[in-house]
Amino acid sequence: MKTKFLYLALGLLVLAFMLSGCGTGMTPSSWAGVTTDGDTAYVALATHVYAVQVSNGVERWRFPEKPDAKKTFFAAPTLTPDGQLIVGGYDRILYSLSPSDGSINWTFEGSKDHWIGGAVVGNDMIFAPSADYNLYALNMKGELQWTFTAEQALWAQPVVDDTRVYFGSLDHYVYALDMKTGKPAWSTELDGAILGSLNLGADGILYAGTLGGSVYSLESSTGKINWQHSLSSWIWSGPVLGDGNLYVGDQLGMIVSLQADSGKENWSIQPDGPVLGSPLVLPNEVIFGTESGSLVAVDGDGKTTWSQAITGKLYSTPVLAGDFILVAPVEGDGTLIALDQNGTQQWVYTPVK
Repeated sequence: MKTKFLYLALGLLVLAFMLSGCGTGMTPSSWAGVTTDGDTAYVALATHVYAVQVSNGVERWRFPEKPDAKKTFFAAPTLTPDGQLIVGGYDRILYSLSPSDGSINWTFEGSKDHWIGGAVVGNDMIFAPSADYNLYALNMKGELQWTFTAEQALWAQPVVDDTRVYFGSLDHYVYALDMKTGKPAWSTELDGAILGSLNLGADGILYAGTLGGSVYSLESSTGKINWQHSLSSWIWSGPVLGDGNLYVGDQLGMIVSLQADSGKENWSIQPDGPVLGSPLVLPNEVIFGTESGSLVAVDGDGKTTWSQAITGKLYSTPVLAGDFILVAPVEGDGTLIALDQNGTQQWVYTPVK
C-alpha cells in the first residue's frame, strides 16, 4: 500500500508541476496532441487548437482566435464519424468544433476538473475521461448519458470494442464498463498509476503500461492478467502493438520490444533520453521520440536505421500523415514539424502571434 501511494504521489508531483502554472498565474504548460485527417493535422498545444495543412505546413484556422490563459489544451483532438472535432482543456470545458473552420458546435461543462486525456467514440457515444475521477458518456450532441467515478484521476484516452469501454486510472486500476449503461464489467489492479492509453488487440487482449514500470497483458473479457513484464522505470504512455510485438519506452530512455503473446523480450536499446510518448509503428520501422529531442527509427531487430535531431523535447507520439511523419516538439523552434520517412525535415509550422 505504501508503494502504491509513493508511485502515485511522485507521479502527481511531477505531472502537477508540468501541467500547472505553478501558482503564478502563468499559462499552464502542456505538450502537443496531434490528430490527422487527410491533408489536415489538428494540433492541440498550450492556448490553441490549430488546423495545419499537411502538404505544406500552412495554418488553416486556430481556436480560439485570441489566446486565453484559461484555455490550455493537452490531448490530441478526437475526430468523430459524423464530422466533429472533440477537444477538452484546462478550463474544464469539452468542446465540439467544426473541423472545417474551428467554430463551436456545442460544449459540455459538467467536469469539475481539467481534461487531460483525449475522448474516444464508439456506437454513437463520446467517452471523455476527466481529471475529476469521472468518465463521462455523452451522445453526439454533447448530452450526458451516464457517469462512472474511479478512485483517482483519469488522464488517458479510453479504448472501445463493440460493447465495452476500457481505460486506466491513476488509482492503478484498469476498468471495463458496459458502453450503454456505464455498469462495471470488471476492474483489475496493476502495480502503478496508468497514465497512457491501453492498447486493444484484434484478439481481445488489452495491453497497459504503468508508473510501476510494468507492461501487462490482460483478457478484455474478464480482466485476467496473462503476463507482466517489468522495465527499469516509469512508463508514461501505452505500449503499441505491431506484427505480434509490443513496443514501449520508459523514463530512463529504454526502448523495448516484447512478444505480445508471452511478454518475452525481443530486444532493448537506450538512445539518448527519456521516452515519454508512445512509438509510431510502421511496416518496417518503429519510430520513437526522446526528451532530448531525438527522433529514432529502429527496424524489427532493434537496429537504428536513422536518427534525426529535433530542436525541442519530444513528449508526444509521432504521427504518420500521408508520406510525412509529424512531430510536435515542446520548447522548440516550431509547433509542428514534418519529416519524410528517411527523417529529412520537409517543413516547420510556427504559429504567427
